[in-house]
Amino acid sequence: MAEIYVGQDKGRWPRGTRVKKVCSQPGDTHQDGAQGTIVGAWGPFSPVQRAEVIIKLGISEDIECIYWVEWDDIPGIPVALADYRIEPLEEVNHGNKTNAL
Repeated sequence: MAEIYVGQDKGRWPRGTRVKKVCSQPGDTHQDGAQGTIVGAWGPFSPVQRAEVIIKLGISEDIECIYWVEWDDIPGIPVALADYRIEPLEEVNHGNKTNAL
């Protein structure tokens, strides 16, 4: 069995943060609204690193971190995503919205 590398940096959102997919593109396995859990990160990147990543990926969106997410429908298989493609889920806690961690 192949070993899967998962980033060990801090990231903006900690491991265990529940997220949902946003900014889906045609052909993505998971579409907007799919839910998962952050299991690893690279970053946050310095401004120079951010520019290098944007150029290498050929995108126009700014990237602060790359996250590994285990989607609810395929647990145990972390998938790397740029931070602009996920958002933390919000939970309702006694009528007040709070970020899920």
